[in-house]
Amino acid sequence: REGLALGLDRDATIIRRRLKQKLEFVAEAAGIAAEPTDEELRAYLEQHRDAYRTDARLSFAHVFLSAERRGVAVEQDAARMLGTLQTSKGVVDPAALSDPTLLEIRFGDVPLRDVAAQFGDEFAERVAELPVGQWQGPIHSGYGLHLVLVRARTDDRAPEIDEVRDALRRDWLNERRIAANEAYYQSLLQRYTVTVEGRK
Repeated sequence: REGLALGLDRDATIIRRRLKQKLEFVAEAAGIAAEPTDEELRAYLEQHRDAYRTDARLSFAHVFLSAERRGVAVEQDAARMLGTLQTSKGVVDPAALSDPTLLEIRFGDVPLRDVAAQFGDEFAERVAELPVGQWQGPIHSGYGLHLVLVRARTDDRAPEIDEVRDALRRDWLNERRIAANEAYYQSLLQRYTVTVEGRK
């Protein structure tokens, strides 16, 4: 008898879960039957514009000066080297001037968030404000000091609808799906006493 009771309880649990899945399927099908129009996608983009903004991107090179290697002279060395870089008429190889490091010396079209992840937020914020085409610094990071030449910068911007149409459609449909489920459950609660199983 005990085994039979356990079996029935297990079957009842399976049935309830399948019924729940069926109800969700019906609710979702009712909520997302139509594809979003361009007007709906534009409205959705306007409401969530920050979520779809393109990241600022940078191309830059830097000369690294190690505070550990140079000690108290690092600031003075950085100022002197910056003057040399700014007045140099020829092509400068930043790798030849840098102290030994495992850091990349040149970065091409990288998102600003990646710069922050590698060098720190303060460094990224400073570099994002530098003029293009001029050696600037020194800028501090957790590694030491850096003299930086920004070669190109693309500011962050809000995208046009055609640039993010697929993502907009996916997110719009998902939001409709969630809303449809919630509305369907609320309609059931008005007519029945519903017991929802807790998720493990």
